[in-house]
Amino acid sequence: MRDYTAYLAPVALVAMTCPAGPVSSAVTQSQAIEIAQLEVSFEPDSVEAVLSESEERTVWRVTFRGRLPGQPPGLFETMIVEVDAASGEVLSIART
Repeated sequence: MRDYTAYLAPVALVAMTCPAGPVSSAVTQSQAIEIAQLEVSFEPDSVEAVLSESEERTVWRVTFRGRLPGQPPGLFETMIVEVDAASGEVLSIART
């Protein structure tokens, strides 16, 4: 039986030094907002973009909140656009 303990130390060192944080993306946050903005039919009052995971892909989940022109006070629109963080492709659009 061979002793493999000499191989475990380098593996443990690599595992400890590799961050387990969010995956980086080729598409920046501001680029994702610009891409998603093309899908929005109202003037947003606020925009939020968060790097997330969706169906095993890294995506920018961009949320727009605002009102349609002439919409009465108290009513508002929310639109969430998922942008592929690697390619910039719009993957989904949800509107409430």
